[in-house]
Amino acid sequence: MAFKIGDKVGDYEVIGSLGAGGIGQVYQVRHAISHRREAMKVLLAGHSGADEVGERFLREIRVLASLDHPNIAALHTAFRHDGELVMIMEFVEGMTLRAKLATGTIHLNQSLDYMRQVLGGLAFAHASGVVHRDVKPSNIMVTPGDRVKLLDFGLAFQGRGTDITRTGLVLGSLHYMSPEQVMGERADARSDIYSVGVTLYQLLTGSLPIDGSSEFAIASAHMRETPKDPASLNPNIPPPLSRIVLKALAKSPADRFQTADQFLAKLGSLRSDETTTLLPIPSPAREGSGNSSGRSSQTPSSQMQSGQTLPGQTPSGGKSTKTLSGATVLSSVTRELAQYIGPIAKVVVNRAAKQAVSLDELYAMVANEVGSETQRKAFLGTRQKYSLEE
Repeated sequence: MAFKIGDKVGDYEVIGSLGAGGIGQVYQVRHAISHRREAMKVLLAGHSGADEVGERFLREIRVLASLDHPNIAALHTAFRHDGELVMIMEFVEGMTLRAKLATGTIHLNQSLDYMRQVLGGLAFAHASGVVHRDVKPSNIMVTPGDRVKLLDFGLAFQGRGTDITRTGLVLGSLHYMSPEQVMGERADARSDIYSVGVTLYQLLTGSLPIDGSSEFAIASAHMRETPKDPASLNPNIPPPLSRIVLKALAKSPADRFQTADQFLAKLGSLRSDETTTLLPIPSPAREGSGNSSGRSSQTPSSQMQSGQTLPGQTPSGGKSTKTLSGATVLSSVTRELAQYIGPIAKVVVNRAAKQAVSLDELYAMVANEVGSETQRKAFLGTRQKYSLEE
């Protein structure tokens, strides 16, 4: 569903566009009676009939309805307009943490304050049984008064006994995903702690703790490589802070902080003389392959949400991937590939499916991750077993 300036949606008038993410278009609207500016989120055109996307949008509405915290962008109301769901949210003015990173002007005490606020919001969400699962700089909004607001709960799930991750589907932004998310396993509050650790590491050093030349390399590194000590990249970082960050980035959830409150308490234990003078190295705007939201640092609000592109969406190159939306076929390709590269095949196949326009192209793309020429040919030989319905 698309709107233009001046359109009326219930009691709201569209006064501007805030941008679009993976599934949602976000507009700035004004209430007809109160004249309060708010943010209105609707599904992108072409997604309204997709069951999985619709479920995710409805889940975000219900999760946000259960959360009332100063560091979480608030849901004001939701309703149906012409049969489609509409979400009305708090309009957050400012810039994303990703945009602030690009300016290279965040002092250490600011960085720690931002992360304390993020952890405060997460602690509240976790206490309500909500796990965010996509904490990253572009989902963290910073207002002109340095108030932090967590955005985009579209990947969140609610309820301690609920797991919405489907077999073969990996949700999240690869550079910020915990090892268990990379493996497609159940994510709990400690996965959010890992993502906060990645973000804090980036704030302190200007570098991502885990990177690689391909998605396979990044996913593998999350599970196997220990990040460099932050102090080795920025010698001004005090040792206690380095230890805190590395604990948050432990491979095993059992070795991390077990709650956001524990992480928050450790950051609060740092002496003031350890945090007042450090200026981090300027940080790049990069957020991770395939997950850049493409937002300008001048964008007034990041509430356009930077969700993942889903099979069936038209990417920037204009190619339709609708023929790769068959979950059964993608699961089968994943199983074939997993014989050669292991469980990371889930990540490789699902991310390649966003770009490939045919099954042949999908096979060609993911085959590059198979190291042995003999094994690569064997994998490519399985192509003939599968076809996709147009």
